[in-house]
Amino acid sequence: MARETLYVTVANGTQVPFDEFSKWSEHKQRMMTDHPIRNVDWGVDHCHNMRRIVKEQYQSGERPRPGNWGAKNGQSIAVITPQGEYPSLKAAARSYDVDVATLKEWITVYPKQYRYANPLSEDERKKLRPGKRAVMTPSGRFESIAAAAKYYGVGVRTIKTWIRSMRKDEFKYYDS
Repeated sequence: MARETLYVTVANGTQVPFDEFSKWSEHKQRMMTDHPIRNVDWGVDHCHNMRRIVKEQYQSGERPRPGNWGAKNGQSIAVITPQGEYPSLKAAARSYDVDVATLKEWITVYPKQYRYANPLSEDERKKLRPGKRAVMTPSGRFESIAAAAKYYGVGVRTIKTWIRSMRKDEFKYYDS
C-alpha cells in the first residue's frame, strides 16, 4: 500500500512536503505560515500611529537620533551669520527665532552678513537636491511627493517608503 505524501502550503503559495516542514524549527514554521507583518494594514492610520510612537520614543530618549541628524546630515550646510557659524540652516534659524525660508532670504538679500560656509557648486547642488519628482498613486498623478503626501495626510518620508517598499505596487515615481 502506497503512502500518500502530505503537503503544507506556506504563505507565498509554495507547497512543502510535511516531512520537510516538520523538521523546521517552530519559529521558521510560524514565520513561513503566519508572519505577523502579513496582518498589518499599511494605511494612513498605521502611518500616523508609527509617527506618534517614534516621536514619543525620541522625546523620552528611548530611541537615539539617527546618525544623519542635524550637522551630520549630508544635505546640511553650515551657515555663517553675524552671531557666528552654525552647523545647519535649521540651527541658525532657531537661534534667530525665524523660519528656514526667512534665513534663506537673508542669505540672498544680505550676502555679506549671512552666507553658507562652503557654498555648493551647481553639480553638487543638483546631486543633493534633484528637485520635484512626479508620483503615480491609486488616486492619480501628483506633481511632487509633497503634493501626494498632503493629499493622503501623511509625511513625505511615508510616501517615499510606500514607493520604495510597503506599497510599491500602488505608489511609483512617474517618469514622463
